[in-house]
Amino acid sequence: MTTSAEPAARSGRLPRALSWLVGLIGLIMVGTGIAVYAYTSAQLSSQHITVAALSPDNPGALAGKEVADPFTAMAQANAIKHHVGDKTYADFSSVATSNGHTYNKDVTADKSTDGQAHSKGDTLSEDDAIAWAGRQTAMNGSFLQASLLTSVIAFGVSVLIAGLGLVLIVLAVILVTGIAPKPRGGAPARL
Repeated sequence: MTTSAEPAARSGRLPRALSWLVGLIGLIMVGTGIAVYAYTSAQLSSQHITVAALSPDNPGALAGKEVADPFTAMAQANAIKHHVGDKTYADFSSVATSNGHTYNKDVTADKSTDGQAHSKGDTLSEDDAIAWAGRQTAMNGSFLQASLLTSVIAFGVSVLIAGLGLVLIVLAVILVTGIAPKPRGGAPARL
């Protein structure tokens, strides 16, 4: 014959085991968040990128520092945006071949930046060469900005994962210390 304390003790094992599992998952999440943050920082540091100054008069608070965290990555992305300007890749005409030396098609005077007609294969005019260089700069700037902003997102996700892991650990501690059934006498029963 079983006493009334035995079923209570058996029923407390599953919640206790689940509480420990939640704590373990939280610990894994904290470790993963820290590891991803460190990995992202190491990858950025290995590129030896230095935050560029916005201008000589207003260099920015992080100018000259190595990009290795979300703040310096965001500062460098903003510096690139500042230096590239408001023009995007699509704002520049696409009349040059991939090497930037010759026209890739016949260009009428109204499509050329210098106002003259050009034939496919002709050497680019100085104005069209400048426009081609601007197009390449805008393209490279957008790629670099996107890469840096992706690293900022990686930092944020890693902090989120670690933070959620901490919440799970706290929840597990609360559950483990608070799930013991209390007998009518007031003192918690030992499991």
